Amino acid sequence: MNVLIVCHAGSSLGLGHLTRSLVIAKAFREHLGAEVHLLIQGETIQRTDLSEYDHMFIGLGNNLLESVSEFAQVTAAKVVVFDLHPRLVPADIDRLLIELRKGHCKIISVDGFITHQGNLDLVFIPSFGFSPPEGFCCAVPVLYGWDCFLLNVISPFSEWMYGKKVLVLTGGTDATGLGKSLPMLLNEALLVDTELHWVTGPYSEQPVFPVSPKFSIMNHQAPSRLDDLMVSSNYAITVYGVSFFELLYYGVPTVVFSPYGNKDDAELAVIAAEGVALVARDEIDAVDKLKKLMYNDLLAASFSQCARKKLSVQGDHKFVQAVFAMMD
Repeated sequence: MNVLIVCHAGSSLGLGHLTRSLVIAKAFREHLGAEVHLLIQGETIQRTDLSEYDHMFIGLGNNLLESVSEFAQVTAAKVVVFDLHPRLVPADIDRLLIELRKGHCKIISVDGFITHQGNLDLVFIPSFGFSPPEGFCCAVPVLYGWDCFLLNVISPFSEWMYGKKVLVLTGGTDATGLGKSLPMLLNEALLVDTELHWVTGPYSEQPVFPVSPKFSIMNHQAPSRLDDLMVSSNYAITVYGVSFFELLYYGVPTVVFSPYGNKDDAELAVIAAEGVALVARDEIDAVDKLKKLMYNDLLAASFSQCARKKLSVQGDHKFVQAVFAMMD
């Protein structure tokens, strides 16, 4: 089976689409023995896990439809997976989908393309919820739920323990510039025996740390993987995104917030109701909630246990099962 995965990545687009695509690539190769190729539109980035697959980057100015059509022919793809940024889905994407299906390709959409379902074979939504658009007709299988998250998790899980190690994640791009203010807020609020681990994403500007911090601060510059940092952390503060759910998988008591206005309000309301993490309004509220969480071991343990239960099944397993059934 030859598989082509098409996704976006870049300083203005983040790394979530690429990270999920690599999880899918690994699942195809390990569980279905597939030959996997990736076509990535955006800025070139070096990743160890990406180097394991045949891949090609094209610029944002390139014609995505023409590139996919050409690459699909070159790779003799029989399955094409799309995980595209919603702002960059070509208006005439149906033309390409029809062309691919005429070539007997199975087409899978990850987290999008709902309005193009007539030209798809499967819609896989890595989310706990799905709100169909008005007039939606379920013409193809649409899979979603807590068991559909596509997480890049490989380290062994360990039970949560009290400690002072705090992990801070602001995303691959830190699009809202949290690195300019959040380190100062944390330095003012947390105790002197805190051990702060800050992750600077590959597309992020360097954070502004206090000149004389009152506790230990380590800046991890675009690490190839976050697993080891996550499993060794006692608490985390993060923006809402893929890495948040990886923290939940590892049972790290977490404070989460969205710096992107009200875009994620509905999802964060569910998170709060499910009791898997503390939800904050903004970075100021997040620091305050983190401080309180670090004083409440029972609450932290409760979040850890609840999160682990919710994400006890990884989404790549469900994805592979759905693809296998689709190929029958």
